[in-house]
Amino acid sequence: MPANKRFLLFIATTITLVAVAGCGGGNHLSFPPPQGGFTNANLSGPFAFSYIGSDAGGFLAVAGSFQADGNGHITSGTQDINSGSGIFTNVAISGTYTVRADGRGSATLNSTAGNTTIDFVLVASGHALVTRFDSKAAGSGTIDQQTASAFSNAALAGSFAFSLAGIDAIGNPLGVAGNFTSDATGNITSGVDDSNDNGGIILNDPLTGSIPVAASGRGTATLNTIRGTLSFAYYVVDATHLKIVETDTSLALGGEAFRQTGPFSNASVSGPFAFTIAGADLLSGGPFAAGGVLTSNGAGIVTSGTEDFNDAGLITTNVGFTGSYTMAANGRGTLTLTTTAGTFTFVIYPSAGGVLALETDIGFLTTGTALQQTGTFSNATLTGIYGMNFTGATTSGELDSIAQFTADGASKVTGIIDLNNTGGITFGQPLSGTFNVAASGRATLVLQTPLGTQNLVVYLANGNRALFIELDAGLVAAGDIRHQ
Repeated sequence: MPANKRFLLFIATTITLVAVAGCGGGNHLSFPPPQGGFTNANLSGPFAFSYIGSDAGGFLAVAGSFQADGNGHITSGTQDINSGSGIFTNVAISGTYTVRADGRGSATLNSTAGNTTIDFVLVASGHALVTRFDSKAAGSGTIDQQTASAFSNAALAGSFAFSLAGIDAIGNPLGVAGNFTSDATGNITSGVDDSNDNGGIILNDPLTGSIPVAASGRGTATLNTIRGTLSFAYYVVDATHLKIVETDTSLALGGEAFRQTGPFSNASVSGPFAFTIAGADLLSGGPFAAGGVLTSNGAGIVTSGTEDFNDAGLITTNVGFTGSYTMAANGRGTLTLTTTAGTFTFVIYPSAGGVLALETDIGFLTTGTALQQTGTFSNATLTGIYGMNFTGATTSGELDSIAQFTADGASKVTGIIDLNNTGGITFGQPLSGTFNVAASGRATLVLQTPLGTQNLVVYLANGNRALFIELDAGLVAAGDIRHQ
């Protein structure tokens, strides 16, 4: 069900997508002035960041942290990079940043591994949605305010679920999900992982290892799995959230981990959910994104649901489904969904970041997240100022974006969008559109941007958070919307 990345971010949490036919042509548009009350002071203190994307070497995963002084300077920081161009670990960074009035901002990160630019939009509670924003690479992810009191093994003791995406040793798409429990000294006392390696499925693989963390908030993890011993760097957001990148040459993975709190049973997955998943159709070799809403009864049955698909530009909307699930006491579950298109299977891990999901079919490889829905839904639910980002594929390659927009609670949105279309930068362009929200929380959102007309389907968790996919033949994409 793509995850909180990104979805994530691919959702972030997603696999770099293969190219498909391009979306409608863009227009030369004026630069509207940003409106709002944000300044550089809104980015102040320690932050962890991560993103997944692509560069000249292929797959790219980056995680790190930095100290922002509130005056436009990044005074210190560290990052870890896993790219086809090389692996760089514990690299010092410094730089500068600018926050515009609408909460969109940019930062230049300088290091011996190369200088990079990221584009971001600030949203509520110390978070930001981020896009890599230079000609050398593309990618999407998040920035999160760090809580320094969580920078210890004791604070991180307990259970986490994780979701990772990337490629295997020969470049095939790979998704991994699982959970682990660690003690107050950083040793993993129990754990399990599941993986889908280009259709090769490994389930319920026992996991051992260690995850010691330094006082800086950067940790190293050694995981012993059926695939061998894997090494990772991770950055602590708080006692419930970690950002992860692999740092060995056997695989290339990036993602996040979120706190699990039991006890677990079928009742742990109960009620209405909004979800998206994204990755690859392994049979066609093309990109794939899907999203929807579902209701589970807390007793192992998915009683109803509707789903939309973009399978390498082939669009299917409002497909009904039912299903079943089983949640074990260790926080790992299995899910089966039955639609007119077939039966699809997943492993699921409830967590503080939502229900993390990995598809376990041989024909599809997707990862994603389901978010619990709360409240009732109508056009009035989508009211106020929001940040947005998405990642996807066009004929040229990867496309990533951040935006800020205002929704009027009736039918219209207006805002500003920034785009990185395979290294081609489009900055500060107008965005407008119309929306319609159904009682289920499924909404249509038709945008006018420099890409032309973009047809999105949005799945609201509440008035502050939503996931979405794009239903256009020329762009397979998934993204995240959060209230400022």
